[in-house]
Amino acid sequence: MDLHAAERQLQAAQRAADVAALDALLHPRLVAVGPDGAVFTKDDDLESHRSGALRITRLVEESLDVQDDGATGVTRTVAAVDAVQGGAVVSARLRYTRLWVREDGNWRVLAATLVPIE
Repeated sequence: MDLHAAERQLQAAQRAADVAALDALLHPRLVAVGPDGAVFTKDDDLESHRSGALRITRLVEESLDVQDDGATGVTRTVAAVDAVQGGAVVSARLRYTRLWVREDGNWRVLAATLVPIE
């Protein structure tokens, strides 16, 4: 799978709260920073989807830029996102920047940031 397809697969897994797919796409040592500046790990992310603490109800990609050098890659996505987080309804445009690494032919997210934009 190419990096463009991996990014799209990740978005689909987020929309569906597909914990198994997210588990396959997120690196075990994932470190991510959310829109509020909080740092979270792969386990944190999987648990938020598994428990329903985070439920993405809409994620619409507005733009996607992919840079792939073979062993690593970066995706930059702008998306309109509606979600329920901790019981609160949230709507935002977010810029996702993800650092991907290729392991055994599969792309996995090693680092990510989610930044609100206007």
